[in-house]
Amino acid sequence: MIKLSTILTSLFYLLPIYIFLIAPALRQFFPEESHTFDPDEDTVDLEGPILNDTILSLDDGITVTCPPDTYRVQILRHNPLVIYIEDFLSDSEADHLVKLSENSYTPSIIYDGTTEKIDPTTRLSDRALLPRDTTVRCLEARAKAFQGWRPHLYIERMWAQRYNASGHYRHHYDWAGSSARGGDRASTFMVYLGDECRGGGTNFPRFKRPRDERWCRFVECEGEHEGVTFRPVKGNAIFWENLRPDGTGYPETWHAAFPVTEGTKVGLNIWSWYQPPRRR
Repeated sequence: MIKLSTILTSLFYLLPIYIFLIAPALRQFFPEESHTFDPDEDTVDLEGPILNDTILSLDDGITVTCPPDTYRVQILRHNPLVIYIEDFLSDSEADHLVKLSENSYTPSIIYDGTTEKIDPTTRLSDRALLPRDTTVRCLEARAKAFQGWRPHLYIERMWAQRYNASGHYRHHYDWAGSSARGGDRASTFMVYLGDECRGGGTNFPRFKRPRDERWCRFVECEGEHEGVTFRPVKGNAIFWENLRPDGTGYPETWHAAFPVTEGTKVGLNIWSWYQPPRRR
């Protein structure tokens, strides 16, 4: 009968032989398949994502001539990246988009992960899908260029949002945590098309309020609300990244549209959807 001590002694001597000699040899003959995606590699073995042109503004071969960009930027924070953009839209562009949306408004919906529904206690506003005319296409191009023409990043179809008195949207995320299942909203532009209102600020309670008083042109520097609240300013925009490099969402991007107390606020959502190809 073999003694337990003999077995343990044999394992003690055989284990290093397996680790340093046998295992490396096996890896040479039977290499493991790599699942790391390299955007610059040959895509012959990759399967392109299934894209829906009713949701995404896909390339349809139409080219437009756009005016040069004249906006100015201020970085609020780096992690997540949040940038305030002055004059992202000209007055004429903002007015055109407001007019373009006027006859298309329907009640805004919320999505709970499985179904879409109207819930005015959570979100009270109207929305209008914008047709892809020259101005909208130039804005799509501007949003892509602002982000460095990142591969596999698609601009979603744009929706104007109208908040009348008492209109609001409670705190929420723009990301869904679905990047591992195929795609998610990588970034958001919140653009103000009209600011003839009181209230209606965009609040990020988990952001630290900037100290420099020059930010008071764009954010509420006094008040009882936590975090940072951006005031609606026509033509200006807030840009923020929703996803970490590993594809998970930033919890700091928890945000809300505070109630409009007087007048009407008109905004524009520009969402960027990231969906890379997969291996076949």
